[in-house]
Amino acid sequence: MDTVVGMARVDRTGRVREWSVFDALGWRPGRRLRLEILDEVIVFVADPIGHHRVDERGAVTLPAAARQMCGIERGPALLLIGKPGERTLFVHSAKILTRLLADFYDDILGGSR
Repeated sequence: MDTVVGMARVDRTGRVREWSVFDALGWRPGRRLRLEILDEVIVFVADPIGHHRVDERGAVTLPAAARQMCGIERGPALLLIGKPGERTLFVHSAKILTRLLADFYDDILGGSR
């Protein structure tokens, strides 16, 4: 499986979980993760010495500073992209998803108007 896609909302404590994506990644409670910011995307990579981890509920915490940098707010669903081969999770805000879909539809409908 190359890519797994799911959607989830951030809870009031900044945690997010999406069972199908985390299962495909093989991430269980205690799994250590490294966090990176790539443009406006939060990226978690499995790393035995990472400072973050999958908690006992099977969720990861999106730190407040990372959420702010990436425009992630409570309420709108996030797009989670798992890449099991790379042991990586990409967390996209609703704003990015909206922008990508708007660009996609502009491209496919632009010539037909």
